[in-house]
Order: sequence, then C-alpha cells, then structure tokens
Amino acid sequence: MTTSDKNLGELLAEIAGSRGVTAEKLSELTNIPRRYITALFENDIKNMPAAPYVRGYLTKIASILGIDSESLYEAYRRLNLKTSGRDDFLPRNRFALTKSRKGLAALAGVLLIVGYFGSVRLNTALGIPSIDINLPAKVDDRDFLETRESVYTVEGKIDAKDSMSINNEAIPTDESGIFFKEIALDKGLNTFEIRVKRFLGRETTIIRKVFYIVDEDQENTINTQQVEQAESQTQTQDEIGGTE
Repeated sequence: MTTSDKNLGELLAEIAGSRGVTAEKLSELTNIPRRYITALFENDIKNMPAAPYVRGYLTKIASILGIDSESLYEAYRRLNLKTSGRDDFLPRNRFALTKSRKGLAALAGVLLIVGYFGSVRLNTALGIPSIDINLPAKVDDRDFLETRESVYTVEGKIDAKDSMSINNEAIPTDESGIFFKEIALDKGLNTFEIRVKRFLGRETTIIRKVFYIVDEDQENTINTQQVEQAESQTQTQDEIGGTE
C-alpha cells in the first residue's frame, strides 16, 4: 500500500511510530487536545473538530513530525464523509397525507416556520453567546493545562456576530467567527479570563489556566545569558567612561 492509498489514521500511525512519537506525546508537543489527536488517529470523523481546525491541527502535526502537511490533509479529505445522493430517497407514499389533512398540515407547517425563525431572531439578539475553544476546563484532576512551550496559541470559534476578549484584550475573528491568538506565557500558572458578548444579549465568561513548565537546564541557561548580558553592558559603560 502506497502513501497515497492510506487513510489519515494509517498515515499518522505509521509516521509517528517511525519517529517514536505517541499520540499523547504529540498532543503535548502541539498543544492539540488529546481527544482530537485520538480522533485523527482513529479516523473518527464524528469527534473531529470543524474542517478549518483540522487543517490547522494537521499543519502543526506535520511540523512536529517533519513532513509535508498537504499529504496529511489529502489523506483527511480521502475519508469522504458519506452524504445522501440523488438516488437516496424514501418510498414515494411512505408519509402520504390524506386530502382531509393536507390543509391542517400546511397550516401547521407555516406556524412552525414562523415560530422557528422568530425564536432564531430572538436568540440572535438576546441569547447567551457560546464559545468553542481549544483550552479544556479540566485535565485529569487538575483545572489547568501543562505545557513546556513558552507561547500558547489560543484558538476556537464564536458566533461571528459576537465579540470577545482575553484578559480585557479584544480578539478579532474572521467572517465565520474563528479566532487565533498567540500568548507568551509566564513561568508557572497563567490565567486567562475569556469573555464573549452579544450586542443586545448577555455575556459569557470562562476561566482557563495554562501552567508553563520551565525545565531546570533551560532556566539555568536563561539565567546565565542574563548574567552575561548584564556584565557585557557594564563593561561597555566602563569603556565609554574611560574614553571620556
């Protein structure tokens, strides 16, 4: 079987396996929630995120595994979600109505349509905004996500008509409500207050936490660099003073 014949799960398992990278490790390296990594490995379309997220996630995975992201995306597209075709129809008389009931059915249909669109408009103007975000509220028994990356990309989707902010900073979205925001992390616990607001409606606020782990060797290297930088600046100032 060639690479072009393999589905996404087979391709990911083969490439990750050849590099000794487990699904759990891949989730840690890419900051992609474990449930989405599992869905991608198992071709579980039902539990995969929306297509724009999948493309972004596959790009991150490809970067970590050192491969071309297009090969993964083509494998994802080959999963081919089955949809109803032109020959997929119900028997003609399965739900046929008698003449005496057609008038009532038509009236009921009109009332349902009017009621539906009325509720949709009301919810659009006054409803509670929602948010889909890649930061989980809990990880195992902790209320924070751990990472060793100094920058975390917060991404997700809101209703395009709503507005949002992270720690009081307004976050722009595209025309479909998708947003991406790279945030530089401080060592230790970082808390994000995320607010989504509807123009005439209510506001939704969620709290998410990310714990940035700095390896001891990395921290020592940073401290050494800071000391060397300070000594260099002092030496330069002494030389300038001597010249005068």
